[in-house]
Amino acid sequence: MKIDKIFLSSSEEMKEIPDKSVDLIVTSPPYNINIQYGNKTKSGRTIASKGRKYKDFLPEEEYRNMLKKVFAECFRVLKEDGSVWINIKNRYDGNAVITPFWMETFFKKMYLKNLIIWNFDWGGSTDRRFAPRYEFIFWYTKNNKKYKFNLDDVKIPSLNYRPDRYKSQLKNPTDVWRIPMISGNFLERTAHPAQYPERLIERVILAGTNPGDIVLDPFMGSGTTAAAAKKLNRHYLGYEIVPEYVDMANERLKKIEND
Repeated sequence: MKIDKIFLSSSEEMKEIPDKSVDLIVTSPPYNINIQYGNKTKSGRTIASKGRKYKDFLPEEEYRNMLKKVFAECFRVLKEDGSVWINIKNRYDGNAVITPFWMETFFKKMYLKNLIIWNFDWGGSTDRRFAPRYEFIFWYTKNNKKYKFNLDDVKIPSLNYRPDRYKSQLKNPTDVWRIPMISGNFLERTAHPAQYPERLIERVILAGTNPGDIVLDPFMGSGTTAAAAKKLNRHYLGYEIVPEYVDMANERLKKIEND
Protein backbone atom coordinates (compact mmCIF):
# COMPACT_ATOMS: atom_id res chain seq x y z
CA MET A 1 0.00 0.00 0.00
CA LYS A 2 1.24 3.47 -0.88
CA ILE A 3 1.37 5.93 2.01
CA ASP A 4 1.90 9.69 2.19
CA LYS A 5 -0.23 10.03 -0.92
CA ILE A 6 -3.25 12.13 -1.95
CA PHE A 7 -5.31 10.40 -4.63
CA LEU A 8 -7.07 12.47 -7.28
CA SER A 9 -10.32 10.52 -7.14
CA SER A 10 -13.52 10.07 -5.19
CA SER A 11 -13.38 8.36 -1.80
CA GLU A 12 -16.61 6.51 -2.54
CA GLU A 13 -14.32 3.63 -3.57
CA MET A 14 -10.93 3.52 -1.85
CA LYS A 15 -9.51 0.69 -3.91
CA GLU A 16 -5.93 1.76 -3.13
CA ILE A 17 -6.36 1.02 0.61
CA PRO A 18 -6.58 -2.55 2.02
CA ASP A 19 -9.01 -3.60 4.73
CA LYS A 20 -8.16 -2.63 8.32
CA SER A 21 -5.00 -0.70 7.45
CA VAL A 22 -5.72 2.87 8.67
CA ASP A 23 -5.35 4.01 12.28
CA LEU A 24 -7.45 7.18 12.23
CA ILE A 25 -9.85 8.95 9.89
CA VAL A 26 -10.51 12.67 10.28
CA THR A 27 -12.40 14.80 7.79
CA SER A 28 -14.82 17.61 7.13
CA PRO A 29 -17.20 16.50 4.37
CA PRO A 30 -19.04 18.97 2.12
CA TYR A 31 -21.83 20.63 4.08
CA ASN A 32 -24.24 20.81 1.12
CA ILE A 33 -25.37 24.32 2.03
CA ASN A 34 -25.81 25.74 -1.50
CA ILE A 35 -22.92 28.22 -1.36
CA GLN A 36 -20.75 29.10 -4.35
CA TYR A 37 -17.39 28.93 -2.55
CA GLY A 38 -14.57 31.06 -3.85
CA ASN A 39 -16.69 34.14 -4.64
CA LYS A 40 -17.10 37.35 -2.66
CA THR A 41 -20.68 38.53 -2.81
CA LYS A 42 -22.60 41.66 -1.93
CA SER A 43 -26.39 41.89 -1.93
CA GLY A 44 -26.55 38.50 -3.62
CA ARG A 45 -24.20 39.48 -6.48
CA THR A 46 -20.66 38.25 -7.13
CA ILE A 47 -18.22 41.16 -6.91
CA ALA A 48 -14.88 39.32 -6.72
CA SER A 49 -13.44 35.85 -7.25
CA LYS A 50 -10.48 34.11 -5.64
CA GLY A 51 -9.23 30.58 -6.07
CA ARG A 52 -11.00 27.53 -7.46
CA LYS A 53 -14.80 27.88 -7.19
CA TYR A 54 -17.15 25.03 -6.45
CA LYS A 55 -20.81 24.85 -5.61
CA ASP A 56 -21.54 22.86 -2.46
CA PHE A 57 -25.00 21.69 -3.44
CA LEU A 58 -26.39 18.31 -4.43
CA PRO A 59 -29.92 16.91 -4.31
CA GLU A 60 -30.29 15.79 -0.69
CA GLU A 61 -30.74 12.10 -1.51
CA GLU A 62 -27.66 12.11 -3.75
CA TYR A 63 -25.64 13.95 -1.08
CA ARG A 64 -26.53 11.46 1.66
CA ASN A 65 -25.95 8.45 -0.61
CA MET A 66 -22.49 9.78 -1.41
CA LEU A 67 -21.63 10.11 2.28
CA LYS A 68 -23.05 6.66 2.99
CA LYS A 69 -20.65 5.11 0.43
CA VAL A 70 -17.66 7.07 1.74
CA PHE A 71 -18.28 6.16 5.38
CA ALA A 72 -18.84 2.50 4.49
CA GLU A 73 -15.37 2.53 2.91
CA CYS A 74 -14.01 4.27 6.00
CA PHE A 75 -15.33 1.43 8.17
CA ARG A 76 -13.72 -1.13 5.85
CA VAL A 77 -10.22 0.39 5.87
CA LEU A 78 -10.18 1.30 9.59
CA LYS A 79 -8.24 -0.88 12.04
CA GLU A 80 -10.12 -2.51 14.89
CA ASP A 81 -8.66 -0.05 17.42
CA GLY A 82 -9.10 2.94 15.11
CA SER A 83 -11.51 5.86 15.21
CA VAL A 84 -13.34 8.31 12.97
CA TRP A 85 -13.62 12.06 13.66
CA ILE A 86 -16.03 14.09 11.53
CA ASN A 87 -16.39 17.87 11.50
CA ILE A 88 -19.83 19.00 10.33
CA LYS A 89 -22.30 21.74 11.20
CA ASN A 90 -25.96 22.68 11.22
CA ARG A 91 -27.53 23.84 7.98
CA TYR A 92 -30.17 26.52 7.56
CA ASP A 93 -32.65 26.22 4.69
CA GLY A 94 -34.08 29.73 5.06
CA ASN A 95 -36.87 28.56 7.34
CA ALA A 96 -35.36 26.30 9.99
CA VAL A 97 -32.09 24.80 11.23
CA ILE A 98 -31.31 21.28 9.98
CA THR A 99 -29.11 19.47 12.50
CA PRO A 100 -26.61 16.84 11.24
CA PHE A 101 -27.72 14.03 13.55
CA TRP A 102 -29.14 12.08 10.59
CA MET A 103 -25.51 11.18 9.94
CA GLU A 104 -25.56 8.76 12.88
CA THR A 105 -27.39 6.24 10.68
CA PHE A 106 -24.08 5.68 8.85
CA PHE A 107 -22.29 4.61 12.05
CA LYS A 108 -24.60 2.03 13.61
CA LYS A 109 -21.69 -0.44 13.85
CA MET A 110 -19.52 2.07 15.73
CA TYR A 111 -19.55 3.76 19.13
CA LEU A 112 -20.00 7.50 19.64
CA LYS A 113 -17.49 8.49 22.34
CA ASN A 114 -17.89 12.26 22.18
CA LEU A 115 -19.91 14.91 20.43
CA ILE A 116 -17.45 17.80 20.55
CA ILE A 117 -18.42 21.44 20.15
CA TRP A 118 -15.89 23.46 18.16
CA ASN A 119 -16.46 27.07 19.25
CA PHE A 120 -14.91 29.94 17.27
CA ASP A 121 -14.94 33.70 17.49
CA TRP A 122 -16.14 34.99 14.13
CA GLY A 123 -18.26 33.99 11.16
CA GLY A 124 -21.44 34.93 9.34
CA SER A 125 -23.84 37.51 10.75
CA THR A 126 -27.62 37.71 10.87
CA ASP A 127 -30.28 39.91 12.46
CA ARG A 128 -33.07 37.30 12.36
CA ARG A 129 -31.56 34.84 14.86
CA PHE A 130 -28.42 34.45 16.99
CA ALA A 131 -25.26 34.25 14.89
CA PRO A 132 -23.88 30.67 14.81
CA ARG A 133 -20.43 30.28 16.31
CA TYR A 134 -19.90 26.53 16.60
CA GLU A 135 -19.63 23.30 14.64
CA PHE A 136 -19.72 19.65 15.70
CA ILE A 137 -17.03 16.98 15.75
CA PHE A 138 -18.41 13.43 16.03
CA TRP A 139 -15.89 10.95 17.45
CA TYR A 140 -16.63 7.28 16.74
CA THR A 141 -14.58 4.21 17.65
CA LYS A 142 -14.75 0.84 15.91
CA ASN A 143 -14.30 -1.08 19.15
CA ASN A 144 -16.16 -0.12 22.33
CA LYS A 145 -13.23 -0.65 24.70
CA LYS A 146 -10.06 -1.09 22.64
CA TYR A 147 -9.16 2.23 21.05
CA LYS A 148 -6.42 4.86 21.25
CA PHE A 149 -6.96 7.92 23.40
CA ASN A 150 -3.79 9.75 24.47
CA LEU A 151 -5.25 12.24 26.93
CA ASP A 152 -1.87 13.26 28.35
CA ASP A 153 -0.80 14.44 24.88
CA VAL A 154 -3.64 16.95 24.60
CA LYS A 155 -4.09 18.26 28.14
CA ILE A 156 -4.19 22.03 28.56
CA PRO A 157 -3.14 24.37 31.42
CA SER A 158 -5.62 24.62 34.27
CA LEU A 159 -6.69 28.12 35.27
CA ASN A 160 -7.83 26.94 38.70
CA TYR A 161 -4.88 24.76 39.66
CA ARG A 162 -4.65 23.92 43.37
CA PRO A 163 -1.56 21.92 44.41
CA ASP A 164 -3.40 20.64 47.50
CA ARG A 165 -6.05 18.98 45.33
CA TYR A 166 -4.50 18.18 41.95
CA LYS A 167 -1.31 16.37 40.98
CA SER A 168 -0.80 18.35 37.79
CA GLN A 169 -1.30 21.86 36.43
CA LEU A 170 -2.75 20.32 33.27
CA LYS A 171 -6.35 19.25 32.70
CA ASN A 172 -8.66 17.52 30.23
CA PRO A 173 -9.67 20.06 27.52
CA THR A 174 -13.31 18.84 27.79
CA ASP A 175 -15.74 18.42 24.90
CA VAL A 176 -15.92 22.16 24.10
CA TRP A 177 -12.93 23.31 22.05
CA ARG A 178 -12.41 27.04 21.62
CA ILE A 179 -10.11 27.23 18.59
CA PRO A 180 -10.08 30.18 16.14
CA MET A 181 -11.16 29.73 12.56
CA ILE A 182 -8.62 30.41 9.81
CA SER A 183 -8.41 34.08 8.92
CA GLY A 184 -6.51 35.87 6.17
CA ASN A 185 -3.41 36.60 8.29
CA PHE A 186 -2.79 32.97 9.34
CA LEU A 187 0.48 31.57 7.97
CA GLU A 188 -1.29 28.32 7.09
CA ARG A 189 -3.95 30.14 5.04
CA THR A 190 -4.37 28.86 1.47
CA ALA A 191 -6.66 29.84 -1.41
CA HIS A 192 -9.08 27.08 -0.42
CA PRO A 193 -12.42 28.72 0.50
CA ALA A 194 -13.39 26.34 3.32
CA GLN A 195 -10.20 25.58 5.24
CA TYR A 196 -10.20 24.39 8.84
CA PRO A 197 -7.29 25.08 11.26
CA GLU A 198 -4.33 22.78 11.76
CA ARG A 199 -4.63 23.32 15.51
CA LEU A 200 -8.03 21.61 15.47
CA ILE A 201 -6.73 18.55 13.62
CA GLU A 202 -3.50 18.38 15.61
CA ARG A 203 -5.50 17.75 18.78
CA VAL A 204 -7.44 14.95 17.07
CA ILE A 205 -4.28 13.31 15.70
CA LEU A 206 -2.41 13.55 19.00
CA ALA A 207 -5.34 12.08 20.92
CA GLY A 208 -6.13 9.29 18.47
CA THR A 209 -2.78 8.09 17.09
CA ASN A 210 0.83 7.35 17.90
CA PRO A 211 3.90 8.37 15.85
CA GLY A 212 4.12 6.32 12.66
CA ASP A 213 0.37 5.68 12.45
CA ILE A 214 -1.63 6.30 9.27
CA VAL A 215 -4.19 9.13 9.13
CA LEU A 216 -6.78 9.21 6.33
CA ASP A 217 -8.87 12.16 5.10
CA PRO A 218 -11.46 11.17 2.46
CA PHE A 219 -12.21 14.85 1.70
CA MET A 220 -8.68 16.26 1.75
CA GLY A 221 -9.30 19.75 0.35
CA SER A 222 -6.27 22.00 0.88
CA GLY A 223 -4.34 19.31 2.77
CA THR A 224 -4.76 20.45 6.38
CA THR A 225 -5.05 16.88 7.70
CA ALA A 226 -1.98 15.77 5.76
CA ALA A 227 0.00 18.81 6.89
CA ALA A 228 -0.86 18.24 10.55
CA ALA A 229 -0.06 14.52 10.28
CA LYS A 230 3.32 15.19 8.67
CA LYS A 231 4.31 17.74 11.33
CA LEU A 232 3.41 15.20 14.05
CA ASN A 233 5.41 12.34 12.46
CA ARG A 234 2.38 10.42 11.25
CA HIS A 235 1.72 9.11 7.75
CA TYR A 236 -1.20 10.42 5.70
CA LEU A 237 -3.55 9.27 2.96
CA GLY A 238 -6.26 11.28 1.29
CA TYR A 239 -8.75 11.67 -1.54
CA GLU A 240 -9.71 14.82 -3.39
CA ILE A 241 -11.58 15.30 -6.68
CA VAL A 242 -10.39 18.85 -7.50
CA PRO A 243 -6.93 18.85 -9.18
CA GLU A 244 -6.15 22.41 -8.02
CA TYR A 245 -6.68 21.40 -4.39
CA VAL A 246 -4.44 18.34 -4.76
CA ASP A 247 -1.69 20.59 -6.15
CA MET A 248 -2.31 23.05 -3.31
CA ALA A 249 -1.99 20.30 -0.69
CA ASN A 250 1.17 18.84 -2.25
CA GLU A 251 2.81 22.28 -2.37
CA ARG A 252 1.92 22.74 1.28
CA LEU A 253 3.48 19.39 2.17
CA LYS A 254 6.59 20.16 0.14
CA LYS A 255 7.07 23.41 2.04
CA ILE A 256 6.80 21.57 5.38
CA GLU A 257 9.46 19.13 4.21
CA ASN A 258 11.77 21.91 3.07
CA ASP A 259 11.32 23.84 6.30
